[in-house]
Formats: sequence, C-alpha cells, structure tokens
Amino acid sequence: MSSFVITRKIEIDAAHRVPSHESKCRNIHGHRYTVEATVEGTLYESGPQEGMVLDFGFLKELMVELIDGPADHAMIAWAQDPLLCEFKGCCGKLLVVPYVPTAENLARYWFEQLVAPIQTMTNSNGFLSHVRVYETPNCWSDYPV
Repeated sequence: MSSFVITRKIEIDAAHRVPSHESKCRNIHGHRYTVEATVEGTLYESGPQEGMVLDFGFLKELMVELIDGPADHAMIAWAQDPLLCEFKGCCGKLLVVPYVPTAENLARYWFEQLVAPIQTMTNSNGFLSHVRVYETPNCWSDYPV
C-alpha cells in the first residue's frame, strides 16, 4: 500500500533566551516562529476523510491547541533557567519547557506534544514523521531526522 505525506504550517510569535549562549542570544528576544508538522501514512478508504492521510483542519486544530495556545505571545523558558523565578513574576504568559529553548529543542518538544494525538487521530494509519521549526526564514531545525 502506498504511503503519502502531508504537512501543515502555523506561525507564532514568542520570546526566549539561551542562558549559556556566549553572544546576544543569552538575552530575552523574540522570533516569528514557523512550525510545520509532517504526517505520513496511508489514505482513509472511506468515511469523511476518504482519500486523506489526515484532514488538514484536524491537524491545524491540534497544532493550535498544543503549540499556538501555550506558546503564541509567550515567554518560552527552560525549566532550569536561572531567571525562571523572575519570568514568573513579570512575563505574563509563560511556557516552561524541559530543554533550553533553541530551535532544535523546540522542534523536539513540539514533536513530543503532537506524536501521540496524531497517531490517535489517524487510527494508527499515520504517524508524525517530523516537526520543523523555523526560527527565522533562513534558519530551521527538524526533529527527528
């Protein structure tokens, strides 16, 4: 049976910092992140998703819930950032992640958020093959590769 690939993209605005970076990235700064989720699988043979791996609308809803909701217009902070206590008092919306919030680690974090729900949504006929995070239009990271 043939396998197909679909990709859905969303964009968010968020701040972060890389505490141990030896340059300006150690300071709080923002990005217009583009996040792409790629799903691979077989096509539904009947029902409302007939001819699809997964309805793009369903994938968008999931990405908005798990990525946009917690992260858009938020400060994304590493759980071990020495300034975390300060962020809690001043930053309003705060997303605390278990890794230093680089593009690489955000791709991994959002992959981990999406992988199980996508498997459920596709009735295990599809799987999340990777997440791509653009930190700028010219710089991105894929997880996994």
